[in-house]
Amino acid sequence: MIYTEIMKLKNTKIYWLVLIGALPANLVTLYVFLPRVTPEGVSAGIDVQDMFYRQGMAITILAPFIFALITGYIISREYQERTINQLFSYPISRIMFLFSKLATVLLLIAITWALSCFSITVTSILMLFTQQIDFEMVWSGIRMNILACVLSLGTVPVAAALSMVGKSLIPSAVLGGFATIVTLIGEMGHSMEVVLVPWLMPYWPVRELAQGLAQTGPNPYVASGMTILLTTFIVSLIFAIVYYEKSEVHSGS
Repeated sequence: MIYTEIMKLKNTKIYWLVLIGALPANLVTLYVFLPRVTPEGVSAGIDVQDMFYRQGMAITILAPFIFALITGYIISREYQERTINQLFSYPISRIMFLFSKLATVLLLIAITWALSCFSITVTSILMLFTQQIDFEMVWSGIRMNILACVLSLGTVPVAAALSMVGKSLIPSAVLGGFATIVTLIGEMGHSMEVVLVPWLMPYWPVRELAQGLAQTGPNPYVASGMTILLTTFIVSLIFAIVYYEKSEVHSGS
């Protein structure tokens, strides 16, 4: 069923969303290759940790909007193309249809995140062979991306639920746009408590990686932020499942 969902997207432009989400993060990391000098007048080397931090900032800012668009499009497509009746007529549980769509969304999100750190990961691996950096530095950046990607999945059911109720891409797009603005403002402040906003929870591992930005000691708001994110995920997922399972099929819809 997941393969079928992917095939449905073959002739669409949704894959451009994946590239649009990944490209800025790659471009931002190229900043470190510009000629720079230290206050002492010595040529500055490439700071891999700084590259991962800039990449993490870029993708976590764009992620709420891009991921909401991907989710909204996949979930609402049958409603917009008026093929939802045909979909629900198959002798397959509606929940299975929903989970296959969500699995497709998660796959595209994972691909977007992986592509966003492509240039920095390749650069880091090449630098490992020249012994300019150690593996722990590279692994810390990769680990940051994996954790941030997983955390970003926590708000996917919210966009999915809005797309079902609105039977359109627009509600999730509005939500994603608003969430991106909030994320941008929150990340500019570099404060610890921003992780209490579910869409800003992926910023936590990015901030932890930053040099000279994190305050002394662990972030005391992480446990509360994780609880809020998990609650958001569970509640919105349950709502989406119940709505999808119980919604009536109307003629022409």
